[in-house]
Amino acid sequence: MKSIVKNVSWDVALQSHKCKRNLKHIIAKGDRRLKIKEGRSESHYCVQCAEMILKSGLSKINSLIDNL
Repeated sequence: MKSIVKNVSWDVALQSHKCKRNLKHIIAKGDRRLKIKEGRSESHYCVQCAEMILKSGLSKINSLIDNL
């Protein structure tokens, strides 16, 4: 079955780094993070930003469903 949600998953940071969406947010080693694979690269987001990204995507999907 086809899916529009591709290459999105949770993983654990192996080292401390900054969130891709908000550079003020630090993802510490061992923290959960949202991983979105785009082509050959991966972007990582802190839980706070991930929640906003996922809610925005869900809102768009629900809008599409409502317009069937």
